[in-house]
Amino acid sequence: MAEAGPMAGVQESVQAFLYREARLLDAQKWYEWLDLYCDDAVFWVPAVTMAGAHTSDPESSLNFIYIVGRTGLEARVFRVASGGSLASNPLPRTRHLVTTVMVDGDGPNEVRAFANVQVAAFCEARGQQILNSSYEYVLRKNNDRFQIAQKKILLLEYVIDGYFDFFTI
Repeated sequence: MAEAGPMAGVQESVQAFLYREARLLDAQKWYEWLDLYCDDAVFWVPAVTMAGAHTSDPESSLNFIYIVGRTGLEARVFRVASGGSLASNPLPRTRHLVTTVMVDGDGPNEVRAFANVQVAAFCEARGQQILNSSYEYVLRKNNDRFQIAQKKILLLEYVIDGYFDFFTI
């Protein structure tokens, strides 16, 4: 049953936004995907400690990926698009399965959201890889649309056999 009340509209808008992000990644529309991000966005994939917990401070802990600012994301996209990324050469095809989308908070300037995601990536040279994660978002409200201010990806697997990049997790 769908939620009733004022959060229902926000929930639907957030779901549509997250589905759009997944679709852009799967279609390899990298520059349209970048347009979803704020200039000061943070893209963070924490590593996992020996105790099995994700690291909590990106500035002082090991990370799988930690990019501050859209320019860092643009550089990453350039490496993928130009074939200069080892993790993305040959370029795999992906399918992002986004589920359990939830709005955790709705303020005047931003929305906090959560989703579970499974990403299947395939290329003939490397075969298939499936990674599971939870996404935690801070979405900034900007002229009647959302932009990603922060995306934190909590990988379920912490032993990964293969390569990954921003679009395969």
